[in-house]
Amino acid sequence: MKKNEAKISKSVIDNVTFIQKSFHSNSDLVVRSVIPPLTEGSLELSIVYLGTIADKVTIQEHIMRPILQMKTISSSHPIGDITNTIEVSDIQVVSFKDAVIKHLINGQTILLLEGMDHCISADTADWKDRSLSFPQLQRSVKGPQIGFTEISNNNISLVKRYVKNPNLVIEEQTIGDETNTSVSLMFLADKVDSEILDNIRNKIQSIQLNSILDSSYIEEMICEDQITPFPLILTTERPDVTSGHILEGKIAIFCDGSPNVLIAPALFIQFFHSSEDYYEKSLFELSRLVRIFSYIISIYLIPMYIAFTLFHQELIPSELLISLASQRQMVPLPVVIEVIVFMLIFQVILESSIRLPTGITLAFSIIGTIILGQSAADAGLVQLTTLVIVSATYVLNFAVPIQPFANAIKMIRFIFVFLASIFGIYGIMLGTFVLVNHLCKLNSFGVPYLSPIAPVHIADLKDTFIRMPLKKIINTPKKYTKDDYIKKQKNE
Repeated sequence: MKKNEAKISKSVIDNVTFIQKSFHSNSDLVVRSVIPPLTEGSLELSIVYLGTIADKVTIQEHIMRPILQMKTISSSHPIGDITNTIEVSDIQVVSFKDAVIKHLINGQTILLLEGMDHCISADTADWKDRSLSFPQLQRSVKGPQIGFTEISNNNISLVKRYVKNPNLVIEEQTIGDETNTSVSLMFLADKVDSEILDNIRNKIQSIQLNSILDSSYIEEMICEDQITPFPLILTTERPDVTSGHILEGKIAIFCDGSPNVLIAPALFIQFFHSSEDYYEKSLFELSRLVRIFSYIISIYLIPMYIAFTLFHQELIPSELLISLASQRQMVPLPVVIEVIVFMLIFQVILESSIRLPTGITLAFSIIGTIILGQSAADAGLVQLTTLVIVSATYVLNFAVPIQPFANAIKMIRFIFVFLASIFGIYGIMLGTFVLVNHLCKLNSFGVPYLSPIAPVHIADLKDTFIRMPLKKIINTPKKYTKDDYIKKQKNE
């Protein structure tokens, strides 16, 4: 038996020494020896906790004071007397040394008793957290205006506020040998697909990382068997969105320390959905179609511009062709180089504006886009049409509500530009064939990525390109069509 798997000693001094060695005598490790008043002999008790993450007021008022006020403690059953005395809701009896260490690093207070080979763990965690605020990325004009924080217990409670259902199940486990990060799965027992649940559960348990600092670590590890720029897991910072997916039978993954919750399985069409879609009347609501067409046009606008300009001038109207030709006479760089340079400049501006202080972000964006672009056009370094095409592409890309999905086409757009510059429209057709074929091969934990479009599932088409009335989609249970991916995983 390894040292960290051994049971705790009956000697308080030995146990305290082991804890101090495990924490390398950290300054925030507090050891307080207490001898409560007894009528039956004497009893030595040590209270151990980490002062930086434990609530000292709770320890003083609800643990130490009740113990010191005890009139009697049974010498044969002291643990039972103490657990019935201290005023802490979550109390556990721990018998192993490794469990003692884990409880301490999670903010619990350990009570060691002389002559006992097990101890008491009381929950006194006091994690520092920011207050609830608006969602930073997935904002909405109508509907709830609250987002997740970095404390997973708080995030779980926000979802429970929406889903008051006894079938709501929470499974918690710890991963990461060095960080001991708490990861929780949340799902509805009567709606979740057991095969998908087992698949996700097994993938999380098989994660081999020493440290887990954010939910993105988990996302990468459980999706690493498929190479694709498209996200196979939906990331959200909204409790209402998480609740809606759980009610559809999906699984939510909470990672302590991350304000983003993972939703699986995720489908291609669902990345175009916004929470506002369900808070507005569905009649004549075309916002979702606008997002889809904007996403498609943002992929093809620049490649089509290159293809028509270089190879298919006969398809351009005469007036527009004359205007483009007159602009080309004043520009020294080829159109492909122009496009690539401006695509890179726009990307640099976006990356820089994200990391700048809020007060100067607007000024930087104006200088970097309007002034720089207009000055380049006036100086004859680039034709104005190229500037308009590239700018429109990035504006259209922002219409997608899920940012990781919008970022997925950055590299795809460069590939299409390369194909269009060599083969023209035939290169775009080739790239489209490869892209659609790639999407058809993808799956999210056994569910085809393009479902319910391919393969077609008519019942679920009520909430794809447009949203039907709520009474037609909420009360209809969803059945996710699974391919043979899970069977392959089991056979392997």
